[in-house]
Amino acid sequence: MNDEKTLKFNKTAGIICIVMACIFVVTFIIGTFTDHRIAPFLFHDKDLGALIVSTVGIYIFCAFYAFFFGALLSQAVNLPKQHKRRTLYITLIIVLGSVTLLICGGSVLDINNLGGIFPQVERNVPQMIIMLVVGLLPISAIGYKACKKRTDALLAKHLILVLSAMTISFFLYELVKMGLPRPRYRLVARGHEGVGFHRWYDPIKNKAELIARHNINKDDFKSFPSGHTSNSIMNLTLFPALGLVYPKLREKKMFLLVLGLCVGIAVLLSRMFLGAHFLSDVSCGGFIASVVSAVYYRLYRKIS
Repeated sequence: MNDEKTLKFNKTAGIICIVMACIFVVTFIIGTFTDHRIAPFLFHDKDLGALIVSTVGIYIFCAFYAFFFGALLSQAVNLPKQHKRRTLYITLIIVLGSVTLLICGGSVLDINNLGGIFPQVERNVPQMIIMLVVGLLPISAIGYKACKKRTDALLAKHLILVLSAMTISFFLYELVKMGLPRPRYRLVARGHEGVGFHRWYDPIKNKAELIARHNINKDDFKSFPSGHTSNSIMNLTLFPALGLVYPKLREKKMFLLVLGLCVGIAVLLSRMFLGAHFLSDVSCGGFIASVVSAVYYRLYRKIS
């Protein structure tokens, strides 16, 4: 995990992440001034292909959470039984993992994802539990089994680093969403009175009033930034991180990074096709994930 080739890859990957962050800065500036022109051109309301790509993108992110939590749990279980904090670590990982994956299950069921494809799917607790049990815990079991016979303090640190990077990226874009409510283009296109185009730096002021007046889903005011894009651009970190668990994949890290980036860009485009986000929204989400990924690779080298 700390061989010369791996460290060299991490340095290169960090540079790629910084380059991507710079590209997203440029597209963010372009989008800031051209969102109102680009959005109508790309918009394909309820495009099934885009919905599938969007759903797959968010599921991949959630599946990585499940996989790495399972791998980390195995490291805690493998500790000697006389270890003073073994029970604490196991309990903490199970509790945090269960809560996180339950939230992830809700994200997959959301109207922007599976709920948009199948109207009968709802983001309620029973269905979230079903998604957790059927769609995510089996992935955790795979991660657990992959590391079942390995006890490695350095591996555990790297798994914690990956999970921390994912969580920080998530909270960063959610914080921005809370402070800058912006109508999604698909909502603007419906032509509700009082709901018009807003630039990201000009958040809507009367969101609650408009939701009540027009019976609008509050999610339609969460355009900026794009969480789907942020989660999917985190693939710059997540796909190569499979090499932590599967040593044979370490030689293919660059391929995995490029593959992850391609998936991220596909999700990014799908969000604009659906009218869920403007160019500045996806650029901001991509920038957040690129910076977090660059920091991840920097910390990886320090840990190693």
